[in-house]
Amino acid sequence: MKKVTWSLWGRKFDSPLMLASGTAGFGLELMKMGMLDGVAAVVSKATTLAPRDGNPPPRIVETGFGILNSVGLANPGVEYVVDEILPMAAGLPVPLLVNVAGEAREEFAAVVERLETSPVPMAYEVNVSCPNVAEGGKAFGASPEVVESVSRLVAGVSSRPFSVKLTPNEGDITESASAAEEGGAGAVTVSNTFLGMKLDWRTGRPALLRKVGGYSSPALLPLTVARVHLVSEAVNIPVLASGGVSGPEDVLELLAAGAAMVQVGTWLMRRPGAGSELMKGILDLISPGAE
Repeated sequence: MKKVTWSLWGRKFDSPLMLASGTAGFGLELMKMGMLDGVAAVVSKATTLAPRDGNPPPRIVETGFGILNSVGLANPGVEYVVDEILPMAAGLPVPLLVNVAGEAREEFAAVVERLETSPVPMAYEVNVSCPNVAEGGKAFGASPEVVESVSRLVAGVSSRPFSVKLTPNEGDITESASAAEEGGAGAVTVSNTFLGMKLDWRTGRPALLRKVGGYSSPALLPLTVARVHLVSEAVNIPVLASGGVSGPEDVLELLAAGAAMVQVGTWLMRRPGAGSELMKGILDLISPGAE
């Protein structure tokens, strides 16, 4: 039987599965537990120019169908990541994409410029879903002009490919995807979490101190499929799907919608061995009876 492979940026992979940012750290703990089988690549947690403490707890709240998170991009800053974490990540059995975030356009480029001094990352994922502090707090991804500008700044300092992680909450995601491509992005990630909220109806008190957070759930699959389909028809660069995966059929549906690769996030938090489990299911579906 012919071996099945998937490709991204001219590189072939034995799996279409990537671990979504914020759900696997830098992959180090999963590596120690032997849980990276079936995984094509790890997308790291967000890295910013300066260290960030993140939001006060509670940061994650379960709902009936998924979870709300309000982590606030907590991370030790790019200097620590480059000096302390990436040398350990050099031992990962799979490639690493570093997720990059910022509070102003120039910060994205500054973070990538520092990451360029490390030989470890295969690529970057530029998170334009975070608040643009310099321009009033709206997500960078709300404006195609800003998405293009951030992409162009990153492209100007990066020797590696990068994907722009888009927001589903503001603006037209197809316009933002086209803007990312125009700015030099090598892919787009569709998409970040959806805005959600949970509160106690008795008291009216929200479960998260910041009231609203990012919602992720298997229930989001149809929303992700639709956006992957629309974006893949609007751009000529790869689309990395993210959102709603809880089984092998979900992965195959997102690939059929136009995704080049598929990220797994919430399901990984429930099942650390999701990569190997999903990959076995995928191969059973596309090559039934094969060893």
